[in-house]
Amino acid sequence: MIRAVIFDMGGVLMHTEASDRRLLAFDALLGWEPDTLRLRLYSGPAWEAVSKGELSLDAYWAATGQELEAALPADFSGYRDNFYGAMLDMATLHLAWRLRPRYHIGLLSNATALLARDVVMEPLFRGLFDEAVISALEGYRKPEPEAFLIAARRLDLRPEACVLVDDKERNILAAAAVGMQGVVYENALQVERALREMGVATMDRARRR
Repeated sequence: MIRAVIFDMGGVLMHTEASDRRLLAFDALLGWEPDTLRLRLYSGPAWEAVSKGELSLDAYWAATGQELEAALPADFSGYRDNFYGAMLDMATLHLAWRLRPRYHIGLLSNATALLARDVVMEPLFRGLFDEAVISALEGYRKPEPEAFLIAARRLDLRPEACVLVDDKERNILAAAAVGMQGVVYENALQVERALREMGVATMDRARRR
């Protein structure tokens, strides 16, 4: 029986399309190929290290973005936060709140420690998550099996009692390998339909057992 729904943050509860377009504009200013800057900041050894808590934010920025600050507008420095300029997906957030009365709600995200601050500061997240598992604070990133196991353990559940909602298929497959069910996110309506097919009640009248 499913007792918890665990949401990813980036690409599910929050979207970065607008801020990614700004990075494309910075690529053009630098004379770089499109998407070069986004990949420089949010992939590769420095990003993986900072998002596992193995590298400080200052050291990460020194390795990836600091030398570019003089050539780019002042707001570029905000991109040391991988959710800088991100927008909440209100439909998915509403779905999570409708699930909240009956199911445990978790967060499992590959992110820097700044996300812990953002979760506390965002009023619309207040009281939503029973547990928030952030890679930089745990030392494990999806799709490492330990990341999913930590999330289930924090909720005091077996993985089989949890559903992961994530926008990356590789993470859903990795979660399945430890026994966790999953839904590859496309949009809130598609996720709700998939959850219903799994037997998850999504109506407002539902109450947590």
